[in-house]
Amino acid sequence: MASPGDKELADLQRSFSQSRRHLEAQVRQNERIWGGFRQIEIQLIGAQSLGELVDTLVTRIPEMFPAVDCVSLACLDEEYELSRLMATFSNRQTARFFIPADRAWLEGLVSPWGKPQLGRCDEQLQARIFAACGLRVGSCAVAPLTVHGGLIGCLNQGSQDAGHFSADSATDLLGHLAAVTAMCIDNVVNRERLKRDGLTDALTGVANRRFFERRLREELSLRERRGNSLALLLADLDHFKDLNDRYGHQLGDEVLQQVALALSQGLRVSDVLVRYGGEEFALLLPDTSVDTAIEIAQRLRTQVASLAINGPHAEAVAVTASIGVACLAPGTGPESKPGGGAGMWLLRQADEALYRAKAAGRNQVMVARQAVAGR
Repeated sequence: MASPGDKELADLQRSFSQSRRHLEAQVRQNERIWGGFRQIEIQLIGAQSLGELVDTLVTRIPEMFPAVDCVSLACLDEEYELSRLMATFSNRQTARFFIPADRAWLEGLVSPWGKPQLGRCDEQLQARIFAACGLRVGSCAVAPLTVHGGLIGCLNQGSQDAGHFSADSATDLLGHLAAVTAMCIDNVVNRERLKRDGLTDALTGVANRRFFERRLREELSLRERRGNSLALLLADLDHFKDLNDRYGHQLGDEVLQQVALALSQGLRVSDVLVRYGGEEFALLLPDTSVDTAIEIAQRLRTQVASLAINGPHAEAVAVTASIGVACLAPGTGPESKPGGGAGMWLLRQADEALYRAKAAGRNQVMVARQAVAGR
């Protein structure tokens, strides 16, 4: 006959087993949720237009998460720029879930603390953000979208279940998806502006020098307010004139296109790659320390050297690049750099480092002697 102690031990073992099974189930559920978010993020990052990005949100989120019945995207659009972009998207059904907003409307909707708001969805709120849904939304999550600290919109998810989005639910995943969405909106809108303003290099498809000069001014203005770091890479193809003379300009053009593609691999949406002139490319890297910039430069140098390009008789054509690195450290402002300000300082330092990389034998990364302003 079992003693009371044996019974208590058996109860504890059963309780432990139940807790472990519950924990394992919760881990599997979390992995499934994160897996779904990752798939959506990959598609968002690959979106080539604002319409494609909106379509990804309004179709993929309900597919991945069946409890979500409706998704809409509201964006600040006081000059109707985004509305014009959406007007060119072929899927008119998707376009109904894009909501152009002015600042007062948007600020009246989202949390002043920048956190997703979860709770019941009344008829007035449904009319504002889910008018195109066609279903009665019981609860919703409204996540602010911010870029460089400024509010640009909100990502809205609705469920027919009044208890699905509750005020006590965790918001980490919603906040993460909102951050990715905001960056991707900024990315596709900038890409559309490139097309519109003629700021794209026709041969390589990357931005041109005019766009670089604009973004450099913007990033310098931003870092003056925030005090963050800003790195610049200048990459120049080695012996490119000899390559053109030997194989012809047609192969030279192909090399430039392949190098531009290699340099664009693995960059963040905030990074700026441009064809700076001839066979020279520039990479502007916001919020990047000099050490990280060196790592990126070495990776890109290796990617260029690994390109498989064949000449007219199927012979392998060697392509390498020399790269110069310079960086503005946190807390150093444009006004502290003489002779043209921080932008000119950054360009001169990167160019000096590039010259030394060429002189040292090419296919190298060199850092400016004054690699970081303010050290």
